[in-house]
Amino acid sequence: MSLDGTSDRIKALLTTADAAIKDNQLQKAAEALREASHLDSGDAQVKERWAALQRVDAGSDVVDTLRNYLSGHSDEDGQKVLQALKAKQLPSKDGSQAAELLLTTTSPSPLLDSLTGTLLSRNVEARKLVASNFAEHATELFQQLFERGEESINGLATIPLDDAVWTSKEQQDTAQKDLFRLCVATLIQAGADHLERIMRAIARLLTLAPDTVANLVDEEVLDAILSCLDLRLPASLRSQAILATSKFLEATKQQGEELFSHFITERAAKQTNNDLIIAFSAAAAIFPIIPAVAARLFLIDGFVQQLVPNLERNWDDGAAGMRKSHMLETAALELLSAACVDKACREAIERYCSHWLQNLTDEREGTHKALSALVLAKISADSGESVTSKLEQLVLAGDPEADQAVEGLAYTSLQPKIKEEITSNAKLIQQLTKSLRDRPAAMFGCLTVFANLTAYRPSLSEEQKKMTQLKAYANSEKPAAEDPLDDEAHVTKRCRTLLDAEIVPSLVVCCKQNTSPTSVALIVRILLALAREQKHRSKMAQQGAVKLLLQIKDRITKTDKSTADAATISHDSSHALARILISINPSHVFSSSLPASSAVSALGPLLSQDRSSESRSLLPVFESLLALTNLASLPDPGILDLQLRLCWPDLEDHLLFSPNTLVQRASVELVCNLMASAACVAKFVGDGSKRESARMQIILALADVEDMATRRAAGGALAMLTEWDAAVEKVLEVKSPDGVKTVLKMCGDANEEVRHRGFACLGNIVNAPGEVGIKGVKAVKEKDGMNVVSEALKSTKSREVMEIGVGVLKKIM
Repeated sequence: MSLDGTSDRIKALLTTADAAIKDNQLQKAAEALREASHLDSGDAQVKERWAALQRVDAGSDVVDTLRNYLSGHSDEDGQKVLQALKAKQLPSKDGSQAAELLLTTTSPSPLLDSLTGTLLSRNVEARKLVASNFAEHATELFQQLFERGEESINGLATIPLDDAVWTSKEQQDTAQKDLFRLCVATLIQAGADHLERIMRAIARLLTLAPDTVANLVDEEVLDAILSCLDLRLPASLRSQAILATSKFLEATKQQGEELFSHFITERAAKQTNNDLIIAFSAAAAIFPIIPAVAARLFLIDGFVQQLVPNLERNWDDGAAGMRKSHMLETAALELLSAACVDKACREAIERYCSHWLQNLTDEREGTHKALSALVLAKISADSGESVTSKLEQLVLAGDPEADQAVEGLAYTSLQPKIKEEITSNAKLIQQLTKSLRDRPAAMFGCLTVFANLTAYRPSLSEEQKKMTQLKAYANSEKPAAEDPLDDEAHVTKRCRTLLDAEIVPSLVVCCKQNTSPTSVALIVRILLALAREQKHRSKMAQQGAVKLLLQIKDRITKTDKSTADAATISHDSSHALARILISINPSHVFSSSLPASSAVSALGPLLSQDRSSESRSLLPVFESLLALTNLASLPDPGILDLQLRLCWPDLEDHLLFSPNTLVQRASVELVCNLMASAACVAKFVGDGSKRESARMQIILALADVEDMATRRAAGGALAMLTEWDAAVEKVLEVKSPDGVKTVLKMCGDANEEVRHRGFACLGNIVNAPGEVGIKGVKAVKEKDGMNVVSEALKSTKSREVMEIGVGVLKKIM
């Protein structure tokens, strides 16, 4: 290339690099500059562009672009800065400069809130600068970022909680207190806007720094927080207020409970609609958090007794044209619903309020009808069909009140008669399934209804049944008769109805939206019940149940497994998975994106779980063994090797010796399938351990047990094992039980399949090559093999067995 041509090419490459840098296509710019450097490594303009590219990559251009944006408000520049802040970590100097620019600007630019919040969430140097400014000018900085927007104040709220940005614990504690006081002052201020921002910061401080800020909460502060529980306020504000109150009560215990009690009694004593609404709202929200304290307030002499007359007076005043409050009635109903968590409160509500509640369900519509029906469902375990019918109508209407109606059905659906009524209503089942996907507020209620509909009676042993009867007699009661509508046939039919209504895909969507342990536990319980019936399993797999259960299991494995909820979810998800995998072809379910190894890892723990427990159910163990046996049929040696690593210790230590015939049989069947792996064969003939010879004795002994299916499985394992010369030699060496005698006894078994396996073993023994085969022929002759084989061939109908037998006779004649 000529000099002029080289120069022109370099200019073109520089132009390409400039355009790429401008568009933030750094890889493209680097490629162009690399070629230009190859053409002329000393070119000054090429070096200059390399320096520019390095600045861009390091982040210096972000500061320049930010400065340009703040001065000119170019949307393009603002978006570039925002994307850069989200995509990469700025160097220390640039982070500080960017924070300084954002704090000192008075620009009303639309992206200023997002830029500030993103920078503070991602850059430690920016947080250090803001921390330093906050220590000196807390009020001014707080006001500035609060007015800037939600992301900015959220970013500021994290700084006092970040240990990395403070030089001393004392300085950090001071910042936490300053921020808390500023938030509270804004909360108390009359007419303040954007209270959700403030309450979120308060809740965060009480959650993460309770020892520092909880003692700053006095009566006035708590009044401000509890007033944000008012039903008339946005749900987003109330949810943060509940969290803040919960963390405050958790930190202060008795002192906080006394302040709460004082707040409720003072507000209620004023008897104005506004104060009563706030008191009822706060009590309803806090009832689940401190039920004992809330119940004492609820049961104060005269409160429940006068509640309905006061509410009826409010309604009568409205009917007469005087001022009335619909919200007061709503708040009271919410309080009654929350109070049902306590038994004494339920009894009081039933005694003094049930008639009024029944009238509301007949006369009112909307929220009041739904809430009153919900309370009636809660206070009576035998809620009538009329209440359920009203709840069903509200659910089918699909209005906002449907959420309370679903919660009511969660209570009434405990009754077998109501379970049948709900399941027979196809439109209701469809609506509940739809609500499970589309209405987050109704999700838990829907899951509870479905869990009730699919719940089978617990299987009790004879001893457990006797203990239940004895307890009933001890309490001078007759044992409760079992409702025929809740027997296995009825439950299975209900499960089929839900499966036909596509409940599994709805559970998949639900699990993506809600990861709370309680909800996930219900999802797993429903899947476990659905999978009980063999005919349901293939459809469950088609609808995504296997993948869902593996995802749940994986999520639990990666989180804390020490809690009771986590342990239950882990166990039940594995059990449900086992049930499905028993009855389907695993090659139709698993793929590279959903490997069968994940199922093996999920099922393995069931074999050893709770071995020391006297009440341990063997059903999960048995069904896990069947599922693992099915998985072992896959043409993947890796699956067999994984099963050997995970399952062999349990098989060898206790499962092969289980006193339960079904468990022992399933264990031997699994070993039979594992024998296709050379690693399994090695455990009998090549691992050099002390247990090696004992294993051969065990498998021979299992080939001679009373249970035919176990004999058949053990015989199959021996047939595969004796294809190896070393295994034949081990069989010949075993004297207790006598290896050759056991094989000959299999040949004479009454069952054709066992006989077939016996002859396969015998053929392997006499046809082994070299010295081993000679020993085998001799041993068979010495054990009267000629007569045993001759007699066995007389009763066989299998041509294959006949051919093997004739070959054996020729060898031993």
